[in-house]
Amino acid sequence: MISFGEQIRKLRKSKNLTLRGLADQSSLSYSFIGSLEKGRYNPSRESIYLLAKPLDTDVNELLKLAGFLPEQSEIVNDPQITSYAQHASTESFELEDILNIEVTFQGNRLKIADKIALISFLQTMSDMKNPR
Repeated sequence: MISFGEQIRKLRKSKNLTLRGLADQSSLSYSFIGSLEKGRYNPSRESIYLLAKPLDTDVNELLKLAGFLPEQSEIVNDPQITSYAQHASTESFELEDILNIEVTFQGNRLKIADKIALISFLQTMSDMKNPR
């Protein structure tokens, strides 16, 4: 499987971008991007988002390569997710309603601050995917 750095280099070259050109478009330093390409550093989520747009690539693919998202096969074979899917209700609800109900994750009850953080995170992700 191709590494994160190799994929960044491949995408950059396919766009005929130099390290400096990609740096200008992504607001990251060219030396940092070069180090990412060589595998010296691990990217942060923020740097992945900054790189995805000028490279015209799917941010989720980069997140998977960097290890932030599981592969689809890992999700399908995860017993916790399979168990949840079998017991999940077919009712729909507004996500904001989690503020008013008890929610657990991995056996731990979420506090109101955790629920607010989760909603904020999902809003940020939605805004990045669908800019206004």
